[in-house]
Amino acid sequence: MKILLISNQSGTVRVIGNPILSRMLTSLRKDPRVEQADFAPFRKRHRLQSLRDMRRAARHCDIVHVHFGGMYAILVWLALCGLKCRKFITFHGTDIHAKSIKTTKSPLSRLRIRLNQWASFICILLYEQIGFVAQEMTDYLPETLRKKLAGRHFIQGLGVDYTLFHPTPQADAKAQLGLGEGIQVLFSDVHNNRLKRRDIAERIVQQLGNDYHMLVMCQVQADEVPVYINACDFLLLTSDEEGSPNIIREALALDKRVYSVEVGDAAKQLQGLSNSQIISRDPQQAARQILQSLKQPYTDHSRETIRGRLDFDIINKGIVDLYVRMLST
Repeated sequence: MKILLISNQSGTVRVIGNPILSRMLTSLRKDPRVEQADFAPFRKRHRLQSLRDMRRAARHCDIVHVHFGGMYAILVWLALCGLKCRKFITFHGTDIHAKSIKTTKSPLSRLRIRLNQWASFICILLYEQIGFVAQEMTDYLPETLRKKLAGRHFIQGLGVDYTLFHPTPQADAKAQLGLGEGIQVLFSDVHNNRLKRRDIAERIVQQLGNDYHMLVMCQVQADEVPVYINACDFLLLTSDEEGSPNIIREALALDKRVYSVEVGDAAKQLQGLSNSQIISRDPQQAARQILQSLKQPYTDHSRETIRGRLDFDIINKGIVDLYVRMLST
C-alpha cells in the first residue's frame, strides 16, 4: 500500500509550524502494511508546480490523504481528477469553524477566512472519506452536509510522538530555559493568537499567588516543546476556540496536570483523570479550582495509563486500518 500525504502546512521538527504531518509520515513508515509513504507540500508561491508534482506522485499511490481544508484542497482534488487513487481529507479546526474571523480586523482577511470555510464545505462533497480531528467539529457543519457524512467520515486523533516527548527532570528543563524558583504555569500560544486568550490566563495566574509564574511558549521550534512542558508544573489552556488541542495530549504524555476551560474536545481528553480538570473562565473561580486540585497528590500517571489515546503510533494504526478497508471495497 502506497500513501501520499498532502498539506499546505509542511511542519517539520526544525521549522516553526505544524509538526503533525511530519509525525504522521514517520508513523506510517513504521507500519508494515505501508509499502511507501511520502509527503507533498502545497506551496502558495508555486501553485502550478506543486499541483503538477502532486499529480505525478499520486499516479503511483493507492491513497492520497489531504490535510487541512480550504481553497487549496479544491485545487488538489481537481489536480487528482482521473487518477485511480482513493482521496481522503482531514480537517483540523479553523478550516471548518472559521472562528479566527473574530480576531481579524481586515475585511479582506475576513472574506478569505469565510471563503476557505465554504471551500471546506465543498470538499466534504468531493472527497471520498472525510476526517475530523474531533467529533465536536461536525457541529459547525450545515445540517445538509452532516447528512452527507453518513458512512464516510472518521475521527483522526493526532497523538504525541513518544520518542520526542519523554519525561526529563524538571530541574534540568528549568535550567535549560533559564528559569528561577517558583511554580511554572505553562501557557501555549504558538502563533500569538488572540483566540488563545492570554489575558484570561494572566489573570488566573495572578489570582494563584506570588509563587506562580506564567511560562509562555510562543514561536518555539517543535523539538523545544518537550523542554517547556517538562519545565512546567501544569498546563493552563484558556482559548475561546479550539478543535482538538494537541498541547493537552503533549502535557499528559509527560505526566503533567492540565487545567482547561471548556473548549473543543478538552473535556473528552481529560475524561477519567483525577489530577486534571475543566475550569471556569472566571479567573477567581478558576484559581480556586486549581488550588484545590493541587492539594491532591498526583496519581494519574497519564503517560502510561492512557497511552492508547496519546501515542501517535498506536492512534495512526487505526487510520491505516481504514486505508486497508477502503482498498478492499
